Amino acid sequence: MVVDDSPYMRRLLSDMVASAGMRVTDAAADGQEALRKLARRRPDVVLLDLEMPRMDGLEFLERVMEENPLPVVAVSGHGQRGAQIFFDALESGAVDFLPLNDHGSTNLQGLESLLAIKIRAAARANPDALAHRRLARTPLPKPKIQAPHASASKVVVIGGSTGAPTVVQHILSELPRDLPAGLLIVQHMLASLTGAFARRLNEVSELEVKEAAGGEVVTDGLALLAPGDHHMVVGPKHRVELNQGPKRQGVRPSINALMVSASEVFRDNTVGVLLSGMGHDGAFGMKIIKRGGGTTMAQDEGSSVIFGMAKTAFGEKSVDKLVPAGRMSREIVRAVEEVGEE
Repeated sequence: MVVDDSPYMRRLLSDMVASAGMRVTDAAADGQEALRKLARRRPDVVLLDLEMPRMDGLEFLERVMEENPLPVVAVSGHGQRGAQIFFDALESGAVDFLPLNDHGSTNLQGLESLLAIKIRAAARANPDALAHRRLARTPLPKPKIQAPHASASKVVVIGGSTGAPTVVQHILSELPRDLPAGLLIVQHMLASLTGAFARRLNEVSELEVKEAAGGEVVTDGLALLAPGDHHMVVGPKHRVELNQGPKRQGVRPSINALMVSASEVFRDNTVGVLLSGMGHDGAFGMKIIKRGGGTTMAQDEGSSVIFGMAKTAFGEKSVDKLVPAGRMSREIVRAVEEVGEE
């Protein structure tokens, strides 16, 4: 189903879906009309505009996720609220989002390809995980206690893709400011949105969270997010390096690249965390961390919107423990305390 108040956008999205070999079963001009139609016919995926009259996309998401959860991809312009509205949509239950602002009319082919990928990923979403995502609610902003960061002797590397941003946010909101480790995060996300995502994480975390610029030293109490379209690796003297080398397994940044480089530097003082997402990125990195004596954990199937990357790593016996999203921060704290002690 396509839900958009613009007749032009309803037609454009319908044409793109058809070109990708899929079918639009219905369309609606706002959230109220969409809810009425959903009562009669349930599609596999909903493509949702976020800014509409009568009932906007966020209110629609709240209603759907309370009454009858189904996969929703937010396909919308940034609007007055900017990129933050997409993260609000994820918290309200959307599986993924596609900002139309980032794709000009001359790049419709690229937009169509990306839309098809996101629809097919959303169609595989775990309905039980969609129905239990209240942990993702944005906590109140947390005050920062400014203190000099000490060079880290341990590192936590977190990798996620579709379904993971809200889990990353929940983890960061619960980690203590005195965590004796540096944090490095790869979240598959458009380059135009990683800066806004880092700022959102910084607001809810007692840790300092920044989008990496390159050259930062991995330090205790600092979380660095890989910028979109850049690989992030750990180089000599624990310094973070960015590059735009070839995509790995079709993605940039690569979770594997970060995990392998972190393991080479921090060895058995490395904790690898793999979250929800489609594909195989991260499985090899988890294997290298485990082989190097570090600790690995992955989000379990029940709480994963898409149990893909973690499933691959688990199947390759590269995961020490499967953990529900709501317990992940506690397990990370425990792993940091224990890693490297044997």
